[in-house]
Amino acid sequence: MKIFASAVALLATAAFAASASAASFSPANGTFTGTGTTSLKKGSLTIPCTANFTGHTTGGLGVIDTATFSGGGGLCGLIHKTGTWNATATSATGTGAGTATITGVAVTASLFGTCGPSTVNVSVSAGGLITFDNQTLSPDCAINGSVQTSPALTIVP
Repeated sequence: MKIFASAVALLATAAFAASASAASFSPANGTFTGTGTTSLKKGSLTIPCTANFTGHTTGGLGVIDTATFSGGGGLCGLIHKTGTWNATATSATGTGAGTATITGVAVTASLFGTCGPSTVNVSVSAGGLITFDNQTLSPDCAINGSVQTSPALTIVP
């Protein structure tokens, strides 16, 4: 689940544009994909996964449309995105890098139930790599990951 949530968080962050902030995502309108490694932790169980996302940006808002997880000895396939994940750019460096938040991040897994919904804080590189570390999904889960977006989603002032 940690992997799934991380992957979703990365894609959502890359895909979403700020609706009322000085920073926004570029490209502002379009579709994107994201692939990377994530991990989901619940209690003493940590599941490493490969995450694949699709999403879109429109009107200053990004949305993660789909998220699938594989690996983890088959456990990743038990993790499923739930709810709506929206991202907002929160800061920009002027070089394409910055930070963002993804709201509504939640997953379910038949092994241990639901994690989230929660807000996940992410960093976005100038090359479109979204990373997040030890982000809590209520009540007792955590996610880590890095997801490369294509086309590269960046943050602009």
